[in-house]
Amino acid sequence: RDVLQEIPDIDSGIGLPEWRLTLCLLASWLIIFGSLVKGVKSSGKVAYFTALFPYVVLVILLIRGLTLEGAFNGIYFFIKPQWGKILDPKVWYAAVGQCFFSLSTGFGPIIMFASYNPFRHNVYRDAMIISLMDTFTSLLAGFTIFAILGNLSHVLNTPIDKLTDGGASLAFVAYPAAISTFQFVPQLFAVLFFLMLFTLGVGSATSL
Repeated sequence: RDVLQEIPDIDSGIGLPEWRLTLCLLASWLIIFGSLVKGVKSSGKVAYFTALFPYVVLVILLIRGLTLEGAFNGIYFFIKPQWGKILDPKVWYAAVGQCFFSLSTGFGPIIMFASYNPFRHNVYRDAMIISLMDTFTSLLAGFTIFAILGNLSHVLNTPIDKLTDGGASLAFVAYPAAISTFQFVPQLFAVLFFLMLFTLGVGSATSL
């Protein structure tokens, strides 16, 4: 409400740009420009940070999450199969969408990066490494997120599946709410979490 300033309809127009969001957008594009100003030489160096920093944050958040009450209930919810859903086409649609999104299949960056490889480079090995690392990252993020959501469920005495509808509300509503319940420096974990999201966004935007 405060930052996005959402309105029920646009009958009276959309209003003036939100100055804080405008400055954030400008800063984001300046960082992306700085990453690309020297071509693949500078973007390659930036990629080391944007690729590795999120793992550091995820591990920190996972360790913190596992120390919280109710964390293992969240993890159990994450790994427990719901066999009744296996015949639901929406589940498979979401899974395929996630694969395309997380691997950037068909978006262009992978082909662009591959163009810098020698002609006889082993792309089969690369495809296997990327797919395995992508799966590992998804599992790591899942354990991290559901450990902390398990704690939020415990604090609010609310079932985990009622905390969020998924999608953007998970990252920008449920997860910040969970971090705010931390007894120990919640601000630090909030900054780390959103810095991680920003880093992931810059990494994706740079390659695109």
